[in-house]
Order: sequence, then C-alpha cells, then structure tokens
Amino acid sequence: MEQSNPVLPAYKRVVESIKRDIRTGALEPGAQLPGNRALAEKYGVALGTAQKALRELQDEGWLTATPAVGVFVSTKLPSDEDTVDVPKELAEIRAELVSLAKRVEELERRP
Repeated sequence: MEQSNPVLPAYKRVVESIKRDIRTGALEPGAQLPGNRALAEKYGVALGTAQKALRELQDEGWLTATPAVGVFVSTKLPSDEDTVDVPKELAEIRAELVSLAKRVEELERRP
C-alpha cells in the first residue's frame, strides 16, 4: 500500500487511498470492491482495519453495501463540500459555547 501519510491511522490511509482511486476513476461509480479479506491484504492491514475503513466510506456516502452481495462505489458521490470535518465543527461549537457563557456571565452581573 502506498504510504501517502504515515502519520494517519492505518484505516484512514485505506480510506484516503480508496477515495483517491474513486476520484481518479480507477474505481468507477457502481464498481464492486474486492471482499474484505482481499482489501485487507491489498492494503497490508488487519481485517478489522479494512472493515473500519469501509464503514467510514459508507457513512460518508462513498460506498454502498448490499448484504450477501458486496460493497460498491456509490453512484452518487459526495463532493468535498458535502463532507463534514467533525473535529473542526466541534471546535467551532466549543468556541461559540465559550462566547455564549461569557455573555451570560456578563448579563448575570448586571443589576
């Protein structure tokens, strides 16, 4: 497996590699991915790691799974604008909460 960013956890490297394959057309919409064990072997990761990567890609809308059939590239792919940066969103929410808490304190101090 290509080590594009060795700082990322293994499952994230698999996620990014599959996304790159989809973006470049190496994996086309509707294409079936190999089985979990074959993916784990291809990327040199544990079976659970490959499964975690596939779950994340499904949650983000890059892949769809049909039980007893397989995992496929979604025919309606998310754009980069559609994906949510959860840590960034949480940081923004925390900052807003801190700001609101300060405002409440100021209001409570008024006579």
